[in-house]
Amino acid sequence: MRAKTVTSSTTSTSSSIWVRVLIPCALIWVAGCTTNAGNSLNPRNLAQSAVADTHLGWKQAPEHQLNYSLATSSGIARMEMRELPADLQAVTIELPGMRSVEGVQWRTAAGQHAMLFDGAEGADGVTLERQQRGYRLQLQGAALESMRSGGFLTVIDYYRN
Repeated sequence: MRAKTVTSSTTSTSSSIWVRVLIPCALIWVAGCTTNAGNSLNPRNLAQSAVADTHLGWKQAPEHQLNYSLATSSGIARMEMRELPADLQAVTIELPGMRSVEGVQWRTAAGQHAMLFDGAEGADGVTLERQQRGYRLQLQGAALESMRSGGFLTVIDYYRN
């Protein structure tokens, strides 16, 4: 019976793998964490889907802005917004599945309601524009100020299931 021994060449090969592969990967991971830490607005921490059939995603946005994508299978999409930072200037929400938006409503955490879009026109600071697929809703100025303390945004499509 022969005993297996580990030679120094095997040990040096495995240690060189650490130096060549794993340490650079660790440095890249750390660098990625530090670059993301510079962005104070994390969309994940500021909004979430409020109903089961609403899917909420987010996209890259300019500094001091948020860009979400909101899709639903029922035609009524709802998202919960937490308290928004004071330096936030605009929130854009892509609505890819909507065919004919009939209303956009806001309800504060305290229970106050506001109609941001009534099917014909929007409130001050609300822009709803038709896209190739769906709509783009942008909230800024007075509309964004009314949302700053957090609450629920509901978008209703005329063609709901």
